[in-house]
Amino acid sequence: MKQTRLNPRLSARSVLTAAFVSSLLLFGCREGATSATSATSATSAGSAAGTAPAPGSKVAFELQTLEGRPFGPKNFPGQVVIVDFWATWCGPCHVQQRILEDIYKDYQGKGVQFLAANVGEELETVRGFLKGKPIPFTVLLDPHDVAGQLGINALPTLMVIDKKGKLTFFEAGLTDGDTIRRILRQAGA
Repeated sequence: MKQTRLNPRLSARSVLTAAFVSSLLLFGCREGATSATSATSATSAGSAAGTAPAPGSKVAFELQTLEGRPFGPKNFPGQVVIVDFWATWCGPCHVQQRILEDIYKDYQGKGVQFLAANVGEELETVRGFLKGKPIPFTVLLDPHDVAGQLGINALPTLMVIDKKGKLTFFEAGLTDGDTIRRILRQAGA
């Protein structure tokens, strides 16, 4: 019986590629191109620059709609809010977006607001991206580096705020659908 040997170089390349893709999916994209300007938006949690808000702390910040209006979780008192911090160049962010779109369909009109907060990119870049890959819920921009003030240094990062405006979940990297659904239920959805 003749044995076929795999090309060792091809095998090593496959292993390295798989390891690289796995690390991106597990750890997300490191966000390194954010603005250094200070935020004009207020947040009671994580008030020091780069400090992640503590679980259970009040979270009130504003970003900007694509039309330039201030907008954020505080616009939805008494509702659960999920904020997905993302960027167009971040591959794992696209995977997270597909997971959230499925959940959004199930929770639409049920007291849960979904916000997609783009980090570190210009309006035209985001609009161009959305033409090819629309997001079914509100897309926001972060021109004042609120994400940096919240301690976000990797993308995607998910934040869930309960009906009382308190942080219940804050984590970088991919979050699976079952976990998100469980967290939404715990937040009062």
